[in-house]
This record gives sequence, C-alpha cells and structure tokens, in this order.
Amino acid sequence: MNLLDRLFSREIERRTGAHAITIYIESENARKRSRSRGKKVIQSANKKPRKNATKVTTKKLQGSFLQRIDTRFPWLKLFAVCLIGVIVVLDLCDLTISHTSNELNRIRIAPMAKHVRVTERVLNGKKLVALTFDDGPSELTTPRLLDTLKEKDTPATFFMLGSMTRTYPDIAKRIEKEGHIAASHTMYHQNLIRISANAARDDINEAKATYSNTLGHDPTLVRPPYGNYNDNIRNAINLPIILWSVDTLDWKSKDVDAIVAATKNQIHDGAIVLMHDIYPTTVDAVPIIIDDLRQDGYEFVTISELANIRGASLTPGTVYYNFRP
Repeated sequence: MNLLDRLFSREIERRTGAHAITIYIESENARKRSRSRGKKVIQSANKKPRKNATKVTTKKLQGSFLQRIDTRFPWLKLFAVCLIGVIVVLDLCDLTISHTSNELNRIRIAPMAKHVRVTERVLNGKKLVALTFDDGPSELTTPRLLDTLKEKDTPATFFMLGSMTRTYPDIAKRIEKEGHIAASHTMYHQNLIRISANAARDDINEAKATYSNTLGHDPTLVRPPYGNYNDNIRNAINLPIILWSVDTLDWKSKDVDAIVAATKNQIHDGAIVLMHDIYPTTVDAVPIIIDDLRQDGYEFVTISELANIRGASLTPGTVYYNFRP
C-alpha cells in the first residue's frame, strides 16, 4: 500500500477497527482491475481491421447495392437479356440498317425485279408482247385481273388515272407490289389537246403528285388519253409517251370473243396491246389471250423490260408505239 492508503487505514482502524480496512482494500483492488480491463478494450478498438474483414465488408456492400438495384428496377434484368438476344439475332441474320435501307431503295426504284427471270427466259429467241391496261384501278374489276395475272405469272403495265389512284390507293399499291408497272394516264382523262396548255400542265402535275403521295415515287411512263398529244403536251409531260400497236377495242365491243379475236389478228413481236381494266369482259378475255399467245410462242413483259431487251432508250418526250426487233 502507498502512504495515502496507510494513513487512511490507520484512521479507519482507529475508528472502526481492522475489519473495515480489509473491506476497503478489497474494494480498491477491484476498482483498479476494472480500470485495467477498460484500457485493454480501448486499445483493441483502436487497432486496424484485418484484410480479410475488409474483403467481407466490401462484398456485403456490393451485394447490398445490387439487391437495391434489382428491387427498384426489376425490369432492368429482363431488358438486358432482351437486348443481348436482339444483338445475337441481328448478327446471325446479318441485318444492318444500311442493308435494310438499300433493300427498300431497290424495291422502290425497281419494283419489277421479281420478273428479271422472265427477261432472261425470253432472250432465247422468244417473241415478246406487253399487255397494258388503262383507266383503272377499279374496285370491281382490277383485283380480279391482278389475281389472273398472278396465277398466270404474267407482268403487265397499268396506265392509271390519278383520280382513280386517289380513290383506290390500296389497289394501286398492290399493282406495284405484285411486280407490275404503275404508269400515268393523267389525272382526269381529259383530251389534253383540247384544253389550254396551262390546264394540261396542271392536270399532269396533279397526277404526278398523286402517284408520288400514293406510291412514294413519280411515274416514269405516261399515256395521254385517247393517244392525243402535240408538241406542247410532249414538253409539258416530259416523260416517255407510250401508245400502242394492237387496239383490242374492248371499250367498244365489250365482248370476250371479239377482244380475243382482235388481239390475235393484230399481234406481232414487240407489240404493245391496249386494253382497259375497268370492263369485266376484258378481265374475262385476259386469261384466254395469255394462254393462246403463249401457245404461239409469245412471252409477256412490261414496257420497261420490252424496251430494255430491244435496246431502246426510253427518252422523255419521245412517242413509242411498239418495240419490234
């Protein structure tokens, strides 16, 4: 014991006796031991954490962060999986934006690409003929005609009125979609040489705008109503003018046998046949004409194909009646 303890012990001994001294000393020793244990706990708390403990804590924090993301955005995982799937599919199919754009441009510029095989087939000495149809499209007759042409694998050229195209845009689109050429027959079927030059120009421009809005491009060929034109009309149209060398007079006879006979009597290699897809009798005559002419060695092509095969350049303002060899 130190001096203070001895002095205090003597005072206690004097007053209370030796038993009290013993109790005090035991109490003081217990207090010192408690103070010593407190220092050790503080020192242990000030020590740096071990490396393994740090790793465990970091992993717990990371797991907690991912769990919070998954809870707040449950769709994010599904979106990521779908995105990866789309990327894999595009890579396998080799579908790129530029490739798709080129395909769309090809279809828009050259709707007759599906009939290239016909062009290659007829080059082996076959006689050629182009069927053309005016004044449509008609809701009552043109779809049936398209069904026949599709069944017979026969391309044709349709000189459509702008007014009818505006009324039946879906039929006009089907004409191009199924591999035929959609050309202009002006807007309102006016006799262009009997109206003013300005009125004729307005009619032609309105038709051109209608085709562009409906089909996505301007017409490349035109047939003036009644086949009438003059120099002013040719300059106003500024497109190749397609007339005909075989007139079936289907609008006049409206008789199947007469239409078939008129076609066979006038047919020749490189002929352009004039018909109208607005008459039921014409539609009835078409399959007979196709079968008879094929039996005679003819193959059917569009105006553009016929000109290309015969080496003719379709020049704006020039009038074409046929493409003989």
